[in-house]
Amino acid sequence: MNIYWSLQEQILVPSLNSNVKILRYDFVVRDLLPVVLRVCNQQSNATVPYVVTSIAASSSIKFGAKSLAGFTTEEDFLFNQATWVKAGSGETTTYTANIPLNTAELIAKLGTSDFLDCKAEFTIQTVGNENELSTQVTFRIYPDVIKGTEGVATSTYPVIAQYTDDESVPAVRIVDATGTAVWIGKQGSGYTFCLETGLWYPDIITIVDGEPIKSLGAGVSL
Repeated sequence: MNIYWSLQEQILVPSLNSNVKILRYDFVVRDLLPVVLRVCNQQSNATVPYVVTSIAASSSIKFGAKSLAGFTTEEDFLFNQATWVKAGSGETTTYTANIPLNTAELIAKLGTSDFLDCKAEFTIQTVGNENELSTQVTFRIYPDVIKGTEGVATSTYPVIAQYTDDESVPAVRIVDATGTAVWIGKQGSGYTFCLETGLWYPDIITIVDGEPIKSLGAGVSL
């Protein structure tokens, strides 16, 4: 995402063309947030009120966030970023970094809440380790939907489903929670999957000496 930081005003704005102050960003926990930061100065242009600039070579950018309700008492950041990589110069200058929203501290603080408001702060740190032009904004962090441990909704993958295959033959299949077929049957035969060949083999019943004998037919892709 792109962030524009008006240094002398100590505000964040949507773009070089807008002087509307941004009060809050909404993000999702566990994301690794790629940020392209541009620091800006005001200029006398009604259409483009800002121009990109660079900070002093001896200074650096720091970012950190604590919970809005407890930032005055919390000793450690919930998430932060102290390394910003500069590219370009003058009006093409950018500072890029990933802001980690997957820290154990942030996840624990969010807990089971519907959201967590954090006070986030950008600051210029001088060569003497002093902060200047610190600018604050609210980061609202929402719980994530995709955590990587979910099953697939049964409405999407019915456990038992009737369907018509690619050859217009009626069939039945059983799937697991990920939507993977674990059994298929059609034309009166069940099909067995072989992992080594990646094919399904139909059950074939033949009569040998008056007795039914079960064997596997030719493998097919289903």
